[in-house]
Amino acid sequence: MRWLMIALLVSIVALLFASAGLAHHIWQERRKRRKTLVPGPIEEVEVETEEVP
Repeated sequence: MRWLMIALLVSIVALLFASAGLAHHIWQERRKRRKTLVPGPIEEVEVETEEVP
């Protein structure tokens, strides 16, 4: 019974460690994307369409 509890605790710690690593990775990627995106003025584009008979 003791081995099952140890295995459960180890697996919980491993899952927490993996989820923390994933969250850290996501935060880093979001930070990189924010730095690369340069907000600028929005340009209005007019699109002309042709009617097909």
